[in-house]
Amino acid sequence: MEARRITTLSMLIAIGSVLYLLESLIPFPLPVPGGRWGFSNLVLIIALAGMPFRDILVLSVGKSLIGSLITGRLATPGFLMGITGSLSSGALMWLLSRTERFGLVGISLAGASASNLVQLLVAYALIVKSIEIVFLYPYMLVIGSVSALINAYIAFEVIRRMGDTLWLD
Repeated sequence: MEARRITTLSMLIAIGSVLYLLESLIPFPLPVPGGRWGFSNLVLIIALAGMPFRDILVLSVGKSLIGSLITGRLATPGFLMGITGSLSSGALMWLLSRTERFGLVGISLAGASASNLVQLLVAYALIVKSIEIVFLYPYMLVIGSVSALINAYIAFEVIRRMGDTLWLD
């Protein structure tokens, strides 16, 4: 059982890293250092269907770390923004998924909102040093919401089609 968990986690990290690379090829329309679309968070939403909290955190770090290594962004401000956003998003989405009050769309939207906010706060603290950067938040919410809706739809379809074979308890 442990081998299956590690294998599944490794595959999700690999998929998330590839999505990270692919989304870095799509121009981001806002002047945010290290700004990305957020499609690599798809693997986090899929993992919510049965992975424990520690695996969600490992997945958040793993996809960001390997994706940044592949794209040459490791140890840059964008990397720090991305990994903190991913961790906060993963933690919040995991918590919301345990309440049974939110569907995948709501969970995904909340995760995108948290990720965007944390990324802007990190940019404020480490890069820009001007609180005016928070004025980008509404624009990031719009872009993040598009990604979140796409991620939720794809995650729903993956979970629906894989059913009980997705995770073994």
